[in-house]
Amino acid sequence: MNTNGNGSIMHTIKIMIPAILVILLFGACSEDDPVTPQEEHFEAIGVVLTTSGIQMVSILRGETSDTLYAVVDEISDHLEVKFYNEDEQVVDAPDDGEKTLSWEIADTDIVEVHQDDGHDGEFEFHLKGLKPGTTTIELFIMHAGHADFRSGKIPVVVQ
Repeated sequence: MNTNGNGSIMHTIKIMIPAILVILLFGACSEDDPVTPQEEHFEAIGVVLTTSGIQMVSILRGETSDTLYAVVDEISDHLEVKFYNEDEQVVDAPDDGEKTLSWEIADTDIVEVHQDDGHDGEFEFHLKGLKPGTTTIELFIMHAGHADFRSGKIPVVVQ
């Protein structure tokens, strides 16, 4: 058996392993690395919906005892979306232009969301009742194709 060949292979492996580790370590710090987050997510633990500065609904950590109301064939008052931060303080919605409001309604035959022209994705909306009934709405902060935050389900009653 030739030990020179095996010794040569072992020497090459001893050199290659540290080299590969250095490449992986420094490569992971690259700005082009899609796995490394490039910006911070908006941190929220709840939502507050207001109309003319009056709180209509509060949902904190997915729990609420409040209900939204809508009327069939009418557009509700303007609802502004604010958030609870980690200290349970009410803060304004993110305004960096990269984060948008989205929602999911459990029964879209009962109620729909209406946003004024030119305000798509902004943190304000109206409800329009379609038929009497009860459903839920869940609000999202969308960023780069995924939800950074989900409010939890808010009951909606349409009369």
